[in-house]
Amino acid sequence: MSTILELEKAAQSYFDVLYECSLDKFEALFHPSCSLFTVQDGKETVLSLDRYREIIAARQSPASIAQPRKERLENILTLSADAALVAVSVRVHDKRFKDHLAMRP
Repeated sequence: MSTILELEKAAQSYFDVLYECSLDKFEALFHPSCSLFTVQDGKETVLSLDRYREIIAARQSPASIAQPRKERLENILTLSADAALVAVSVRVHDKRFKDHLAMRP
């Protein structure tokens, strides 16, 4: 499988985690030491993987209310044989996110 196909598959897994709020898929997708960086209302926040897991676990899944999926793979930038940046946009309930995911191909 090519690197691009692997990254596309990982992006789809990310979309599935957000849509289904599946902790099994969450655990399979994220590196144990990763962090989430976000800015909301001008305030920067860093979330540990454990804290982000809690947020996903507490969230009502969009799948449970049959919310239409709105997600898009925006860009894949292969930085090296060991690193890539994947840009995505996704809707979760009434919020829209533009995420940049650092991934290992």
